[in-house]
Amino acid sequence: MAGATPSPETVIAVIEKANENANSTEVGIILSQWADLPVSEQDKVRPSFASKVFPLVFGDNAFVQGADNYELQRQVPWSTNCWLEPQVIVTPTTSQQVAAALALCIFFVLKFSVRGGGHLHNPGFNSNSGGVVISLGEFQQVILSDDKSTADVGLGLRWLDVYEALEPDNVAVAGGRIPTVGVPGLILGGGISFQNSQYGVGAMGVSNYEMVLADLSIVNANAQENSDLFWALKGGGPNFGIVTKMEMATVPNKIWSEARIYSPTAYNDLVEALMTYHESIETDDQATLIWHATGDAILLVFVYCSPVETPAVFAPFYDIPFVQSFVPPGNRTVYELIQAVSSVVSPEPMFHEFRTMSSHPSLEVYKAIEQARAEQVAALADVQGVVLTTVFQPMSSLAMKQSAKSPLGLEPVGQQWFLAMGDWKNAADEDRVRAAVKAIVDTAESLAKETGVYLDYKYTNYASRDQDALSTYGAENIAKLKEIAEKHDPHGVFQTLQAGGWLLSKVGEGV
Repeated sequence: MAGATPSPETVIAVIEKANENANSTEVGIILSQWADLPVSEQDKVRPSFASKVFPLVFGDNAFVQGADNYELQRQVPWSTNCWLEPQVIVTPTTSQQVAAALALCIFFVLKFSVRGGGHLHNPGFNSNSGGVVISLGEFQQVILSDDKSTADVGLGLRWLDVYEALEPDNVAVAGGRIPTVGVPGLILGGGISFQNSQYGVGAMGVSNYEMVLADLSIVNANAQENSDLFWALKGGGPNFGIVTKMEMATVPNKIWSEARIYSPTAYNDLVEALMTYHESIETDDQATLIWHATGDAILLVFVYCSPVETPAVFAPFYDIPFVQSFVPPGNRTVYELIQAVSSVVSPEPMFHEFRTMSSHPSLEVYKAIEQARAEQVAALADVQGVVLTTVFQPMSSLAMKQSAKSPLGLEPVGQQWFLAMGDWKNAADEDRVRAAVKAIVDTAESLAKETGVYLDYKYTNYASRDQDALSTYGAENIAKLKEIAEKHDPHGVFQTLQAGGWLLSKVGEGV
């Protein structure tokens, strides 16, 4: 990273722009003391310098290991295996303050992680041990444009908060479907939304990104300015800078929806209905479906992006007996649906593991997945609190075509993105649960390859840390992404100092 380190004068200038009340003199002394140290000495004292300088610049918005309220910030990530031990957690309130935090990380050669809602399940992707977490939790705004065509959506929000803020104006955005998922992580990975078939993945709805680059400048990326970054950010992850603002196109808010709980004994009937549904969404761009299956129940959420009573596209499911309709059929807003779904999302801290694969629709694969899940549940019978969930995400060719102007490299065919998810309570069981989740996906992958329905693409937000999901975007797109990253970050700050994530520098290695 030679040549990347900013001078003390540059760092001070960035800090003064971010916080006019910062004690520049005292910060300058610390910077000078650091610069005067031999490199061999810096490693030993780096944590103590970080602990001194961040509170000077950020005051109560810097949480140093061991200080009051540090634990509350450390335990923000959704998955307890991501509760690592950073030296400092900083919660900037403006893009200029994000630039100041980044400047300090570069100057002191501190590993850093960027955290939005903290919903990623892979340790090291939204926190780290011994470095700095730059949390966007204070970015809480939802600001509609005058004509209500776009919304500036705060990157510290979860999707339930976003929809609630937009509700009075009767608009929504093509964002997340799970209430607790954070804004930036979902969208920077592409992002599944209710409106996939109409508009493509969620990232396609972003009209402008504001971001801090490695040279500490703050720029916009849109169709006119930095259009290369605009393309790269639609699924390219944290490789290009720290995104501090997303402006998203608004979409109609009125939908039809229903959520049903079925007995596991309905599985075979439901997957046969799912195959018919796959065909129907090739000509109907309004429908989407959430499928969650465990050994205790199968949860299906049906959504139609227009206020149409009893949409025909879901007809294959209507006559299959169900246990309960916990969201009754009817027209409602996106917020009302997400609020209802939030009632079944467990608030209890757990360890989580995701793993993914993609294929053409396949009844054979769907049935093999359920058999594999049942086998792995039996193998983990002694593991406290373990739940193995299988998730099918039907994606139409319409959705793939609408997502073509992205780096995802999606084949323009109807497909399903499969997620196997493990939840458990005790750290000691991690290896066993991860192996069980892998066994389920390996079964699906092997059969899909054998029967000619396998697709290479792996959705990064569903991928496990060792799956090398970025590489599935295709060689041409990866080469283009690397070229864009090198142009805007020639010293590789986001490849070498960033503690984890789907990094271009790790493509081909796994993580």
